[in-house]
Amino acid sequence: MPSGTMRSRRNLRGRTVVVQKLITVLLILGLLAGIGVGVQRLLLEKTFKTVEVAVDLEDLLAGSGIERLEEVLDRIEPWGVDSIVLTAGSVGGRTPQELREMALAVRDRGYRVLLKLGRGEELQGPAQRRTAAGGPSAEGFSIEEAAALVSLAGPEVIMFGGEQAAGYPDDLDKMASLLKVMDVRFGLQEFAGQLGETELAQSAPLHVVRVHTIYPRELPRYDVVTGTARFLRAVKERSYRLLYVRLRPGELETGALLIQQLGTALAAAGYSRGAASSLPPWQSHWVFFAAAAAGWAGAGLWLGQALGESLGGWWRLLFQLAAGAAALGVLALYLLFGQILARQALAFLAAVTFPVLAVIPQRWAKGALSAGLRSSSGAGISGSGSDPCLTRGKAVGCGLLQFFQAAGIVGIGAAVMAAALGDFRFMLKVYEFRGVKAMSILPVLAAAFGAVSFARNVGRPMTIRQRWRQIPVWAQAALVLAVLGVMVIYVGRTGNFIIPVPELEIRAREFLEQAFQYRPRTKELLIGHPLLILGFGLYAWGDERLGLAAVVPGAIGQISLLNTFAHIHSPLAASIIRSFWGLVLGACLGSALLYGVLLALGKGQRD
Repeated sequence: MPSGTMRSRRNLRGRTVVVQKLITVLLILGLLAGIGVGVQRLLLEKTFKTVEVAVDLEDLLAGSGIERLEEVLDRIEPWGVDSIVLTAGSVGGRTPQELREMALAVRDRGYRVLLKLGRGEELQGPAQRRTAAGGPSAEGFSIEEAAALVSLAGPEVIMFGGEQAAGYPDDLDKMASLLKVMDVRFGLQEFAGQLGETELAQSAPLHVVRVHTIYPRELPRYDVVTGTARFLRAVKERSYRLLYVRLRPGELETGALLIQQLGTALAAAGYSRGAASSLPPWQSHWVFFAAAAAGWAGAGLWLGQALGESLGGWWRLLFQLAAGAAALGVLALYLLFGQILARQALAFLAAVTFPVLAVIPQRWAKGALSAGLRSSSGAGISGSGSDPCLTRGKAVGCGLLQFFQAAGIVGIGAAVMAAALGDFRFMLKVYEFRGVKAMSILPVLAAAFGAVSFARNVGRPMTIRQRWRQIPVWAQAALVLAVLGVMVIYVGRTGNFIIPVPELEIRAREFLEQAFQYRPRTKELLIGHPLLILGFGLYAWGDERLGLAAVVPGAIGQISLLNTFAHIHSPLAASIIRSFWGLVLGACLGSALLYGVLLALGKGQRD
């Protein structure tokens, strides 16, 4: 071999070693950033444990048949209520003097006063508003009217009924100033979808308290047990601290029982009662953000290195340069323009890159998996079959090993995600992670592309077109419809109101909620993790293409795992615990699935 060729190969190996060391350092920086920010969040969330339970005075009066306020307050005294919601309606409402006297009477009894402006139904997302077009318009309050009512009632929290916030659309900045000047908090109601609520919350984030309620139109679907479970789940898993309990007419005792059981459940879960907790204006230091950006750059370099053979030398270099430029661009965005946008951009890059890196076969199929097999059986996989001495048990072990390595990569991605979104405004859901749909689709598509391109070099040459033509037309149509259906359901289920959850899955979730402190995600433990283990194990067993095909949908579990940590409004401890149990249960189910499939394949006696 010419000396020049040998020298160039040594130089290439030397550069590869340098890049690998750089990748390791960058990933460690990202991991350390996530740990540092995570510790800060855990300490912050430890003090964020006070829950406030409020009832609506109009519901109490309508449900009890009692007209005198003093008698109603006497009746609810044993319930354990913290606050009373007074409603001011521009049509048919109480006079300002009546509102003032009621607020004084409520406060004299030791309750906090919450004020709701407007009597409309709050559960009005964009879809509901479109279907309700042409109906009566929602009540609107001017800033002057809102200021006068706040001065009269002296509430701790102000909420809005109907479909819009006071001041929408032109005076929301004045409404935010009113909150700050009068030291009143804005109750941001979950699923209300009110026009202007997001802009108002972003203008006064230190004056936001998140409110969870079961809206009147939803009440018939809930009893005491399920209603208590929903409120408790909102507190534990989504960090709601103000619970607004609505009552059905004529069912006052049911409401009393729900509030009492809710109080018992909150105390058992370690929450205190009183004015809803607030968050300080916490933001992680820019050093943590820079380290998180470095961690993502390490993942980008690793992905470019893994794709080197498929892309070619120049494409690999361009890919790695683009990864470095993107990291520097995010840092520039953070320092020069807007922190929120920079944090969202870095979180999105991490959400797409790490799941792809975890599952793409160019990373694991030729190197890591072969090394794992050589250590256990003395021979490796070259891409054309496995060692005939490999037993089913060792194939399961190999599948598990690769599964936990993939989960470890995504774990670093979760650390980067936590560091990127280290801001109290994300914890309050005033701002959110952007790109949930894209992060659900892009890694799966990238994994499919990687699997197809890699499979062409495995075993006999692929003749996809010929095989497709051999399939009957009706089977082709059925397969296409099935794939499209799965994609629609998978993507649609990433939202709250697009595709409803089947009753059977609801029951399964309820069982998991009772069995675990925080319910592991069903798409992880039942779909993604088992399929990923199945794919890794089948590839080790020698069914390379079948294994690669199973790895692609298996990416769903890794996407979901990282998506858990994109929900910054959920307690970090809850995300860690539910992810841990998802991995453990998914590993058990995946091992059983893989072993059963290997038995069904009946490929020799290798036990």
